Amino acid sequence: MIDYRILEELRGRDLVLFVADMDEISEADVRFPVVYTGMGKMRMYSALEKWFSRADASGKVVLNIGSAGSAKYPIGEIVNVRHFVNGGSELIYDRIDLPGEGALVHSGDYFMSTQTFSPEQVAALSRQYDLFDMEAYAAALFCRNHGIPFYCLKAVSDNLDGTLKDWRSILGDIRVKFTDLLGKL
Repeated sequence: MIDYRILEELRGRDLVLFVADMDEISEADVRFPVVYTGMGKMRMYSALEKWFSRADASGKVVLNIGSAGSAKYPIGEIVNVRHFVNGGSELIYDRIDLPGEGALVHSGDYFMSTQTFSPEQVAALSRQYDLFDMEAYAAALFCRNHGIPFYCLKAVSDNLDGTLKDWRSILGDIRVKFTDLLGKL
């Protein structure tokens, strides 16, 4: 569940939104610059590199928003993420912890689902991690390496139960929720 104190931390800051998919937020709906990165850690990191090399990043705050799977939170819930694990196809991990309370996300190379992993693997990983995405770790790593303040909000798009086909249809609801939330800043 989102801790609305995060809004107080973000209010009045010079935000730049980094979003994997155009269906997760529209730049026409928010007053902040939006950078669409595409899905995956490499695309996120590359987009941040390009932005950083072309823009004056001083005073900017990076906010990564997007969808994530979760067996812990209900679909549609927006969650503040403060802990990031790099999980890959080899399931080799590196962890970044930001100050403050928040969820733990596992950023992998694939959608976490019983369609892509065994039910036993999904159940075991779901006991360790709150959320599963494909980009947040890369954004946290880039910002840490460049001294850029970083925040991350994820909306739950699926429950890891094999309903991955519904992901695109749920993005419309997520977009409305993110638009409403960011309108309060």
